[in-house]
Amino acid sequence: MIKECSKNVLPFCSRQFLLLISFFIIIPGDSSISQVYTDSLEFIRITYPLNLFSTNLDKQLNTYTLSSKLLYSILPEKMDLNLQENFNSTYVRSAEKSIRDEQYLTLSGVYKIVPELGLGLRAFSSILSDNRKIELNQASSSYAAVFTQILPYDRIILSPFFGYTNNKQIGENDEGFIYGGEGVINNLDILDMNISSDLKFRSEDISPRKDVIKYYGVLLKKTFENNLSNEISARFSQSSKDFYYEADSITSQEFNIVNNIQTRIESNYLVMDRLSSRKFLEIFTLDILGRVSWRTVDKNTRYRSLQVPSAQLFDTKINENRFELESNAAFNFNWFYGQLKLNYTERNEKHITKNIEEIGNIFFEERSRIESNKDNYSVRTALSFNGGFELSRKDRLSFNLLQTKLKYDTQSSENYDDRDELLSIVRLKYSRQFTPFFLAFLNAEGTLNHTVYIFSQKSSNNKKDRIIRLEAGGSYSGKNISTMNSFEVSANYTVYDFEDLNPTSRSYSFRQFTALDSTRIILRKRLFLQLYGYIKLSEHGDFNWAAFSTRPASYLQEIYAEPKITFKYYDLFLSLGIRYFSLNNFNYIGNEKIRNSDYYSVGPVIDIFVLMNRKLYIKIYGWYEFITVSNDFKREQANLSLLMNWNF
Repeated sequence: MIKECSKNVLPFCSRQFLLLISFFIIIPGDSSISQVYTDSLEFIRITYPLNLFSTNLDKQLNTYTLSSKLLYSILPEKMDLNLQENFNSTYVRSAEKSIRDEQYLTLSGVYKIVPELGLGLRAFSSILSDNRKIELNQASSSYAAVFTQILPYDRIILSPFFGYTNNKQIGENDEGFIYGGEGVINNLDILDMNISSDLKFRSEDISPRKDVIKYYGVLLKKTFENNLSNEISARFSQSSKDFYYEADSITSQEFNIVNNIQTRIESNYLVMDRLSSRKFLEIFTLDILGRVSWRTVDKNTRYRSLQVPSAQLFDTKINENRFELESNAAFNFNWFYGQLKLNYTERNEKHITKNIEEIGNIFFEERSRIESNKDNYSVRTALSFNGGFELSRKDRLSFNLLQTKLKYDTQSSENYDDRDELLSIVRLKYSRQFTPFFLAFLNAEGTLNHTVYIFSQKSSNNKKDRIIRLEAGGSYSGKNISTMNSFEVSANYTVYDFEDLNPTSRSYSFRQFTALDSTRIILRKRLFLQLYGYIKLSEHGDFNWAAFSTRPASYLQEIYAEPKITFKYYDLFLSLGIRYFSLNNFNYIGNEKIRNSDYYSVGPVIDIFVLMNRKLYIKIYGWYEFITVSNDFKREQANLSLLMNWNF
């Protein structure tokens, strides 16, 4: 198919076509293309149709989190104004209080002088603040730039920009110019082919540092008869960034610096071909995709003192190659539907040490040995089959089958992490609609995961995990009562292959019973009773697979209940109730359960929910709890969760 497409592309190799491919960039109006390519374009962007403000405040135990987002656009004649802000804050109240804040603010505006030309201004600011003593706890970046939006042809946009930027890391403040350009080809039809392309170049000269971003992607799509289509895409991206980090004392004195600089250059290359058929033999859909990608990560240290040679002075490089093949076939009869998927992935990763001639080979060989220990090669194959039978108008049977295999190899004789992993999952679900109001279901699931380490040094970790789940339940929806109930039993048996030779590897079992109920009863036109609760009974023990017997070691009993009375007033729902939670832990002496610890929590709960014209959504959920731990320790605690979305 690639050879056929290359023949079709040859006529495009004219002067006009080469000019277009060389200069163009993204696609602001087509969400499907924007998902295929980069989402980091700053000056050619998708305008948000709805103004939005959302905030989420959560307080759990001693952790407070706040997340807010604002999108605001004004679109008067010949103008396009856009404001975006994201703010995230985390506060942990403990012996040492921890506060971490992150803020991202963008303000941009474009004035359309003529339909083919626009002049704009964009300002951006990001701030990171963390009171913990970590490597990067204070950082900020901001810039202001002027740009143009040029439409030389239909479906083509170019946007060069130039501005000034300020960047701060761990006490170092750098300033300089920012410049570059972005461009787009947006679904351009040439000789029965559809072309989409996007390009980005961005440079920050903030001496002594420099950050550069390069991106180019192209998508060629050809549609044939009988709903057959072929897509060929290629992509290149490169990010070069300089980071400050604290210099050691010797390097600091030799070069008269406080912070050293590391340059990290990450390059990615990708080529992909996809063949799709929407109506193959009338009942099938077929999709085949092949992808080849390369990735390199190159690290370079700006200042290196050779006064004290060591293996840590050498810089490194990572090369990663990946090949992926995916196929998806779906079919649909009147009484049966199914989907077959096959995924195959090869991945090869090598870690390279870059030599320094002034340092002896003994240190280079030591660092090369350490880095080569990380080299690995893996092959993963996955086959899945999902489908269902319409047994009758009331009966339905669905199933899911999954089989995966991972082969992980290392090249170093000192790395014993070579292993094979096999995973098999089978799920069956039967449901019957007894009446228009009552649906019953029965689920069964089995999982087998086998991990085998190749070398004896790690073979004590060889094991098989067997998981079995059975669930039965139903849902009823009547005039005044709606309820959903389920009952589940599950068992996990983990068996080590060589536990007889290694006493530290002990096979174990984990078995659990869960009962869940969710019920809503209409008491009056605006008054409801809501009940939610569950019971979990869990047992952990030592397991003997040969005799299929368990010696219990611990037992957990978990109970949760939350009954609430809800009052509805137009778009407001107000709920008041009680929240109860208990967790009882038992140990075993012989076959006798001995209570080890208890945890009880009870208190009032309030739930407020507002939904107005699908534009304003507010949910407030809070509870005050009285906590008792093992009848000795008692405390009180408040918890709150607030979520609001406003489309204005």
